[in-house]
Amino acid sequence: MAHEPDDSQAPPEPAENTGPDESARPAESTGRAESTGSAGRAGPAEREFVRFAYRYAYRIRAVVVCSCAVLAVPAMPADRMAVASAISCVVLGWSVLHYRLGMAGARPGPLLAADMAVLTGLCLTQELTIPDSQSMYGSTWLLVVVSIVAVGYQMMYPAGLALAMALLLAVVDLAGAMLDRPDGWDYAVPNVSWLLVQSLLAQGLYRLVLRASRAADAVGTKAAAARRRHEVAQAQGSAEREHLATLHDTACATMLMVSAHGQSLRPEILRTQAAKDLRRLAPERATSGETDVAQALFAETGDHPLVVRAEFDGSLGLIWRPAVEALRGSVGEALRNVARHAGVNSATVTASREGDTVTVVISDDGAGFEVTRVPPHCQGLARSVVERMAAVGGRATVDSRPGHGTAVRLEWPHV
Repeated sequence: MAHEPDDSQAPPEPAENTGPDESARPAESTGRAESTGSAGRAGPAEREFVRFAYRYAYRIRAVVVCSCAVLAVPAMPADRMAVASAISCVVLGWSVLHYRLGMAGARPGPLLAADMAVLTGLCLTQELTIPDSQSMYGSTWLLVVVSIVAVGYQMMYPAGLALAMALLLAVVDLAGAMLDRPDGWDYAVPNVSWLLVQSLLAQGLYRLVLRASRAADAVGTKAAAARRRHEVAQAQGSAEREHLATLHDTACATMLMVSAHGQSLRPEILRTQAAKDLRRLAPERATSGETDVAQALFAETGDHPLVVRAEFDGSLGLIWRPAVEALRGSVGEALRNVARHAGVNSATVTASREGDTVTVVISDDGAGFEVTRVPPHCQGLARSVVERMAAVGGRATVDSRPGHGTAVRLEWPHV
């Protein structure tokens, strides 16, 4: 199974199961990642690390192998330089092709098989590519090539397969040393053994960073879940406040009207008001999309036993439906307060729009009151207007003085 190089070019996944440790390895060229065991799909940090490691392994390998192949030719004696040049050209060509195929998302199985075939041939022909004067195997260009390939495999393939290929490369490299120098091949054993250590270290480092990436994703997932819970709680609180405000404006207001007028209240008026309350409390009210501000406000001003002078700009247009509902409900509560407390039978409602901000003002010339001295049991404006507007991102302010009337100003959105 190969790591994907990027979101649009990822090597396809082989059919065999590679175990839960390899779950982060992308499965196909669309950028899809396998499930990370019981934790679900790979997170963004894990996916990004896998992509980076894959790209890095292919690129660093291509640079190192091509450089070694070019520099190996001048080190050969003149009588063997032609053969060494031919082998160098093969290595250069395969390195470029291997890089292009890997980054293009070629099937990893056939690509790995072809790669091992080329490297096996290279290792078994050491007598043609390593000069006799080179007595230290650790400084040969071939060992550098085999080492970078073995390390790169740890970031390209599943752990078991990558380590097995590293072991196979070490065996083939040692076999080539035996063919090159049958009487002194043991000089290559320490360096070939170190190749295996390098592969284990690379695999361990990869696993370490992979676990850290998964831990980062786990933290991010928990933080996102906490944010969602907070948002849900806020939405529930907002919906509850809206529901209570609507109850205050409808059922509570109607009951207050009944208690105030008693038997003098005509039944048809009560039935009409109760029908309006039911419509307001209907659960089917839409809470998304946009609706006409002026139409909603005109409808509200006609529902009150007052002479309401409406002055609306023609540019009110459409805004977010919950905001319109909040504006309408707040206008309704302000007009009910005029009817109950102001001692007048008329009010003025003005509405204007400047840019994206809609402003509505409900004013009267009634008795007025001291805003800072409202008793706790008379909190209609605070609960039904101020909180309602705040719940949708707006603002409501009340300006009133005894003997000078009252003005309720509504703004949405509040910037």
